[in-house]
Amino acid sequence: MGRQPCCDKLGVKKGPWTAEEDKKLINFILNNGQCCWRAVPKLADLRRCGKSCRLRWTNYLRPDLKRGLLTEEEEQLVIDLHARLGNRWSKIASRLPGRTDNEIKNHWNTYIKKKLLKMGIDPVTHEPLNKEAKATETTSYADHVQLLEANNKNIPSSENSSSSPMEHNFSSDESNFLSISNDDPLMSCLCGVEIPQLVDPSWEFPGLWDENFAGLLNCQDFGIQDFGIDCFDDVEATNSLNTLEMGHNL
Repeated sequence: MGRQPCCDKLGVKKGPWTAEEDKKLINFILNNGQCCWRAVPKLADLRRCGKSCRLRWTNYLRPDLKRGLLTEEEEQLVIDLHARLGNRWSKIASRLPGRTDNEIKNHWNTYIKKKLLKMGIDPVTHEPLNKEAKATETTSYADHVQLLEANNKNIPSSENSSSSPMEHNFSSDESNFLSISNDDPLMSCLCGVEIPQLVDPSWEFPGLWDENFAGLLNCQDFGIQDFGIDCFDDVEATNSLNTLEMGHNL
């Protein structure tokens, strides 16, 4: 079973209240006090539903109703109550005499929320916005550190796995190079593996050198007499040489 409606919808007036309707409702409440709002329309001779009468009296017609914007003290009280109660506007309005829940809610959304944002305060949690940003930065920094540690743990294994083929290739190339150097004397000399002998021991002929070539050490410069033309005098030899040069030039 649903909730029973406050009144019959047939014949109920809707729309703005007139001054005559406001006067009837004020006189009835002041003379009889607040009673069951379902019975007020019939007792006050109004063609309105009970909910409309309650809202009209609470938000516009009651004598203790305050007009205008909230004061600084009221705004601070609303902020404190909102931090504890949240968006329970009816409970907040019960702590502020003369103010309605609808009025407080409108003032909160229009003025107080923007004021808190300019002050750097979150209007929902009532915590500084920088604190949330720092918490986010701290979390991201911690995640970054963990990621770096995980990467550092994985780096050695990858380095070992990547360096082992290189070392294997280098060792194989080095062995091949050394084998080539051992086969080639010139390469072994350049690589510093072995210094070849400049003189072959097989070239040494002990005894024969002194007998066959010692005479060359006492030889004089060769002259014209050594060629068997000592029969010519100097003039004839000169003419003969000139003739030979002219023939050669021709």
